[in-house]
Amino acid sequence: MSEDVAAPVFILGAQRSGTTMLRLMLNAHGRLCVPHESVFITELYPRLDEFGDLSQRENRCRLIDVIAAHPQVKKGGLVVDIERLKAAEVDSYPALVREIFREYMVGQGKSVWCDKSPSYTEDIDVLCRMFPDARFVHLVRDGRDVAMSQLAISWGSNNLPRIARDWRWQTMVCHKVGAVLPADRFMELRYEDLVLEPEQQLRRICQFLNVPFDPGMLDYHRSADKAVPRESLQWHRNSVSRPNVEKVLAWKTTMRRSDRVIFEQIAGDALASFGYECLREPADIRSRLRNLYFNVIARY
Repeated sequence: MSEDVAAPVFILGAQRSGTTMLRLMLNAHGRLCVPHESVFITELYPRLDEFGDLSQRENRCRLIDVIAAHPQVKKGGLVVDIERLKAAEVDSYPALVREIFREYMVGQGKSVWCDKSPSYTEDIDVLCRMFPDARFVHLVRDGRDVAMSQLAISWGSNNLPRIARDWRWQTMVCHKVGAVLPADRFMELRYEDLVLEPEQQLRRICQFLNVPFDPGMLDYHRSADKAVPRESLQWHRNSVSRPNVEKVLAWKTTMRRSDRVIFEQIAGDALASFGYECLREPADIRSRLRNLYFNVIARY
């Protein structure tokens, strides 16, 4: 297996930034394997001391049991054969993660494994330490559209200032860490460009990953619903459909002025750094009252 094929690829981006759509596009490539988000990699990283020396099979098996029981791992069927995994000769956490994805990838008949987990976006430094050969694709979406999307779903935050702070923190941390990585390990693209010019952006990604462009990626929506766990489909109706240009900068017609002012006051610098229009209007009484509501009444 070549170094490029063995190197993991992480698709990063804040929640509701279009990472599921990008995951489905890439998964439609004949060589790229992008399963349902794993989530566990950085969640378990701080707990590794609990399992001791992973070169010892008993310790390794205890960790594998925890991984296999993780809700997202179970939802995506990521652990293909737990007994075979326990028998694999690996001696570290990164090696175990590689083996989990390798088995899944081989079962899909693919040769490059990828992982799309939005929760990893702010943990890119952990992934860099674990996988010195990893490559990263960072998808950025206008934070005001991210906010509108999160506010519209039942499991999303209903606190606009918190959404703005989280979006700013996640995107800027990922961007700044990526800026110090070699150009062949980190690339960034905007959701809006991916929706408006999908072929051009997917060709960019393929060039970055050293794989040929596969036209099947443009028809990802034909089989996308089969690649999303059934229980998650209700949250990803737009992701399994053709790119919808009406979703690009929809905040301009759907977002309250007071909410936009609040968001821009918190994350205006991040919006500007990614080339997004930022009006930076002063807060009026309505914006101040909305901010008070979010910080006091809707705090929890």
